[in-house]
Amino acid sequence: MNLYSRALCTVLFSATLAATALPANKAEASSSSQTTKVERLVFPVTLSDGNTYEVVGYLYYRGHAKYRPLQVLVHGLTYTHEYWDIPSVGGRKYSYAEYMAREGYAVLALDMLGAGESSRPDGDFLDLAETADSVHQVLTEMRTSGGVYKTPFRRIALVGHSNGAIISTFVQSKYNDADVLVNTGFTFTPHPIPVPNEAISAMLQSSYIAIPTEIRTDVFYDAANADPALIAFDNANIADTYTRGQFLSLLAVSGDPLLAGIDGVTSPVLIQFGETDELQPASYVESDAALYSSAERVTTAIVPDSGHILNGHYSAPAGWEQIDCWIHHNMGW
Repeated sequence: MNLYSRALCTVLFSATLAATALPANKAEASSSSQTTKVERLVFPVTLSDGNTYEVVGYLYYRGHAKYRPLQVLVHGLTYTHEYWDIPSVGGRKYSYAEYMAREGYAVLALDMLGAGESSRPDGDFLDLAETADSVHQVLTEMRTSGGVYKTPFRRIALVGHSNGAIISTFVQSKYNDADVLVNTGFTFTPHPIPVPNEAISAMLQSSYIAIPTEIRTDVFYDAANADPALIAFDNANIADTYTRGQFLSLLAVSGDPLLAGIDGVTSPVLIQFGETDELQPASYVESDAALYSSAERVTTAIVPDSGHILNGHYSAPAGWEQIDCWIHHNMGW
């Protein structure tokens, strides 16, 4: 296990580029003269109730998507694919998808079932297993020639944030769909959460749950290291509901990480925490790494001066660089 700082990541990444020729597609995509293309894709998925639902995703890339490594992005509760494509605020860039497209990846940011533009099944039916099955079907499509997207991808990194990390871990342990797994902003080590029990009970009264703005702001952001204008934009424009089934799955996994199949993940894993995250504290990074007992290797990373919503803090680019560096070194491109 290695603890990446931004400086170390930069040194490793630069050394690799100095030692090897930059692939043509990487050089092309890194050109500042190119603009990022965005395609809306719709994936039909059939769940255990026999019904077919739609998962919507947005594919970001520069130049041509063919032959690029693909990142599939899984957002957390109360978010949509827009967690990965937050617009610039106050002259700062917050779009993970744009950054990674510029670095030569194709990036598929999904709206999970029950969120954004995707279908909204019964809120108690849609739990961890059903959601993970839908992601598995999307990943299968992205590797299939002539599927929803015409060009199959040979190399896939599965990237999950917060509850999306639970979903991604379950997918990787059960289906082994991706070459590497990146989990951000979630510790599987059981720990208390800074939300009153009565608030949780109140939220569970609805099959589609919304977190009150004041709680969301308090537990998701480190106010000293985030722009108030961005926090306000998030609460007003990105915040979404999520299903009671998913939330109950989250609570169950928080008490027993083996329910997410964490011990069955065999691929390389990167786990990344925000340094000042009070909801999913970085102090659990080593105990969390030990839970991936079957992984080929586990790397840990801390994003400095960042709370839970890693893409919404001033230090977001430092976290993106860590992930880019790690995927580059662990997916062989």
